[in-house]
Formats: sequence, structure tokens, C-alpha cells
Amino acid sequence: MDPSVNLRQEQQVDLVDANPTLSGSGSNSEVDAAGFNESKPAQTLSVGPIPKPEGSGILAIPTAKLYSMNGAKRGKVLIFNHETFEEKVGCKDRPGTDQDVARLNQVLPQLGFQKEDIEVYNNMSKGEINGIAENLKNNADLEISDCLVVVILTHGIKNDKLVANDGEYHLYEFIENFNPTTLKSMAGKPKLFIIQACRGEEVDHGVKLMAYSARDQVDSQPDIRPYPEFPDLFVVQSSHHGHKAFRNEQEGSWLIQDLCNVIKNCDLETDSIYDILTETNDAVSQRLSEVDNIEFHNKKQIASIYSTLTKKLYFKPSK
Repeated sequence: MDPSVNLRQEQQVDLVDANPTLSGSGSNSEVDAAGFNESKPAQTLSVGPIPKPEGSGILAIPTAKLYSMNGAKRGKVLIFNHETFEEKVGCKDRPGTDQDVARLNQVLPQLGFQKEDIEVYNNMSKGEINGIAENLKNNADLEISDCLVVVILTHGIKNDKLVANDGEYHLYEFIENFNPTTLKSMAGKPKLFIIQACRGEEVDHGVKLMAYSARDQVDSQPDIRPYPEFPDLFVVQSSHHGHKAFRNEQEGSWLIQDLCNVIKNCDLETDSIYDILTETNDAVSQRLSEVDNIEFHNKKQIASIYSTLTKKLYFKPSK
């Protein structure tokens, strides 16, 4: 069977995004059931191979214990926001996603990003998304930037597949656009990917545990050395592998809203990116879904972090 038509048969879709609460006891509950329309044939678009550069070349990379965050620019933010999809994809709309975009635009400047460097792309096709990533090779601002942030707000399918306006693509194939030899201006610099999308059909039912309190228990000379193909990545996904993620039509998604809340209140002098995401994960983990559909009522969510960072990352104000 042609693998390009297996999407509908798998039925592993971004089905649930639900009304977020912390108690699950309210009476006004609603479900935002986002999924593929069974009456429409779904279309899968294959991801073309990204050409490998000839030869490894020599890349200058910093070797300090902290990522340098004192460049002329903090960096660029790309937000790929998907609310609607072509009919042939058979995917439901994602109302509420604009609330996530609004919060990100409000909060990300606190991390040092200029408003003009936060770019929002709405309902892009797979080709357009890859084209935007390809054009970064010629972006002069990245040469003087500290880091790069890519936010993707969309439906998701199992095995880390995401849905563009016209079909699906694979997250980690997309990330290949940002390796050191493909995007040389960002070699040795941190690249953050924040993904709000389901990762399959499973829901987190939660477990009951007894809670208790416990005590929580840079510089070097530059050199030339071999460097991995995929270093300096920090990937945040809104749910555990194979699980759904929740979003509310009025308030936005659990992950993005809690992440923005944490950034708004954190201490950038002392809180690293790990501190920020750990606190975000804690906030998400305390939520409980409250929906009319019993299948998705009183369910939990936990975000997932994948990192190949080689240094500590702080968003301290530039000096």
C-alpha cells in the first residue's frame, strides 16, 4: 500500500484539545475536538530529502560553559500558526490558537526578542514552511543573533508528524533545515522548537500519588574540533509520545499559556531554559481536562523535552 495514503487509516489524529481547568469540577465544559473528517480522504505529502552539504568544512563554535547571549540581536522567532486547513486534508479547524499567538507576542519580548523579529505565518502549506526555513540561509540578522526560536501550533499525529495547511510533514525532518552545515549562521547557537500539537491517540488518565515535601537538593580558548550534526537543539512538545494535547477555544493551549505565564514571572538572571520549562511542566501537570465528552474528561497532560544543548542557556537581559 502506498504509505502516502495511510493517514486516514491510522486514525492517529490531533483529536482532542479541551477546556483547561485546575479542578475539573465546573459545570460549563466544552470540548474542542480537532481531528480528520472521516468523510473526507486525507492526503499525506511526502517530505522531500534535504540535500547534504558536500564536505564538512570548518565552523567556528564557542566553547564556553554558557551560550553567549550578548549579540547585537537576541534572535528571530518564527511562529507557524495553523487554524484552518484545506478541505482535502480533512482536518478540523483549531479555534483558540490565536490566543496562543497573542500571548507569545506579548511575552517573548521579555526574553529580549524585538517585536519586529517575531514573525507570524498563518496557515502555511508544507512547501511554504520549508521555503521559509530555506530562506534563513540568506538572513543577515542571524549572523548577529544569539538564538533562534521556532513555534509550531497545529494538529499532530503519532511518530512526530505535524499537519500543515495542505498535508503532513515530519518534525525532525523539518529540523534538519537548522543543522550547523545547513544553517551556518546559527552554528554553535541555541535553536528552540516549541510544538503545540497532539502526538497520537492516547490520553493521560493520571495516577494517584502521595505528595510530600523534600529539600531540593566560563570561559575557554576557542578551538577547532569535530562537531555533531544536530547539537544545540531544544525541542519542547506539548504532550508525551503518542498522547493528545489540550487547547481551549477561548483561552488557548495548556502548554503555550503556562509557558507564557512562567516566562512572565521568572527571574531571567537565575532561571535557565531548563528551569523555565520544568516550572511550565509542573503547571501543565496540575491541570485537569473538563469536557462534556466522557472519553476526554478528567484527563491529564505532560509536556516532553528533548535537548542536545551543550551549554547552559539563560535569557538574561543584554548588557
